[in-house]
Amino acid sequence: MKNIRILKFATLSVLFIGLWGCNSMFEDVAPSTEVSSAAALESEAGINGIRTSMYSKMLGSFDLTTEYFIGPSALADESFNRPGSTRFNAQNNAIGTGGTTHIAPFGAYELIQDANLIINAIPDGVIEDAVRDQFRGEALALRAMSYHALVRAYGYEPTSSNAFGLGTMLRTAATLDLSEAEPKPRSTVAEIYTQILADLTESATLLTANGSVIGGANDYVTYEYVLALRARVLLYQGNYSAAVTAAQAAISAATTGGVTLQSSAADVASMWSKANPEALFELNINASTEAIAGSNTNSGLVAYTSDQWVAQVPTNTVMDAYDPADFRYTGWYGDCIAQQTVGATANSCGDINDEAVSSSKWVGWKGNLVTNVPYFRISELYLIQAEAAAKATNVAAGIAPLNTLRAARGLAPVAAGDFANAAAFEDEILNERIRELAFEGHRFWDLKRLGRNVLTKDGAIKMRADAFRILAPFGTGTQTVNPLLVENPGYDTVE
Repeated sequence: MKNIRILKFATLSVLFIGLWGCNSMFEDVAPSTEVSSAAALESEAGINGIRTSMYSKMLGSFDLTTEYFIGPSALADESFNRPGSTRFNAQNNAIGTGGTTHIAPFGAYELIQDANLIINAIPDGVIEDAVRDQFRGEALALRAMSYHALVRAYGYEPTSSNAFGLGTMLRTAATLDLSEAEPKPRSTVAEIYTQILADLTESATLLTANGSVIGGANDYVTYEYVLALRARVLLYQGNYSAAVTAAQAAISAATTGGVTLQSSAADVASMWSKANPEALFELNINASTEAIAGSNTNSGLVAYTSDQWVAQVPTNTVMDAYDPADFRYTGWYGDCIAQQTVGATANSCGDINDEAVSSSKWVGWKGNLVTNVPYFRISELYLIQAEAAAKATNVAAGIAPLNTLRAARGLAPVAAGDFANAAAFEDEILNERIRELAFEGHRFWDLKRLGRNVLTKDGAIKMRADAFRILAPFGTGTQTVNPLLVENPGYDTVE
């Protein structure tokens, strides 16, 4: 990305909890000097390098890019392997050792390590206070994002009736030397949510003070993204009244910054073929020098969905959710690329959905199978607001934000009387989240947080809501490195 430059600066040697490995963004760079994290923090160039490393680890992580966005569709019922492809096949079929194949962003701890350095370890006077506050605000937001990704994979939501309350390991101190990275037990889900919300509150304060603005500057964490992420976290937490307020605050800030819903057929169709005009925070990738998850050809979002392998194809669950008048129906899906053939079948996507289409959200508009990566779009805020308002007050309270989104996508309004009860409205919200957010990292987590069974593409039960497999396993390797780690229930008995 234009702002995440590959720097010849000291590689940061401290990887904790057993995460030993190179980040792909730096594998082909021969650093001119190897220094410790502590030494890097003593210079402006070193601090800039740590900030660069934080974003580069996000871009270079399969956990936080392709799996983050496509994995929840594959593990649920939104996408399935095109015949001849194997990528995410295990998630599609929920197979693997003991049927426990899952999606879990354990690699997020590498990003958290850099974030902790920026948050806690920059000495006074090395960089200007305003710059330090800006960097700290970004780091706090990315740490919050990482911990939310981790806790929703390894723990039950705060709204769950399950008594098992552990989340993941919570690390907030800067680790300057490997000897400081002592094993830690899992924190509770409640403790992690408290930390996430505290980080976002502090982040918003710091970024507001430095005038974080959208219009052309959203390839770093923005104030608007922080407000939006807070609304999402509050929804998961079940704090619905607060989620309504937070979503409105984020919408207002985004609108002031020039980000609004696209509302014509042409604009909706084209939003994924350029810097996304609905994005609140978007990694801006340099197609010539940078790769998503290490290899755009093999591991990137485009290769998994719209080009190269076309590995994950939308199911009829997705395509049947649309009204033909919906701008998204024709705008975000298209014919499989010609080279993807299986035997005499010219378009094997037709084996997965009746329309014989693939998703064109992640399209390589920058060349080299490269696309920008938007981590939050303003449309999600209207869905958060609609769901949270209905649960905090009544169905009627959720109608207005839902209709705002529907109107922008070319659909007629709905009324409270169209829904028999709150459960029926929740069903509609889930369907609208499919229509709007498919392939953007939500479906499995939506079903999990709402206590729904996870279905196959054909409607059979893949994973019951009360199955132990609804949580991801840490695995024996991680437990060996960290003897204080308690495995999730059920996995210790899986052979």
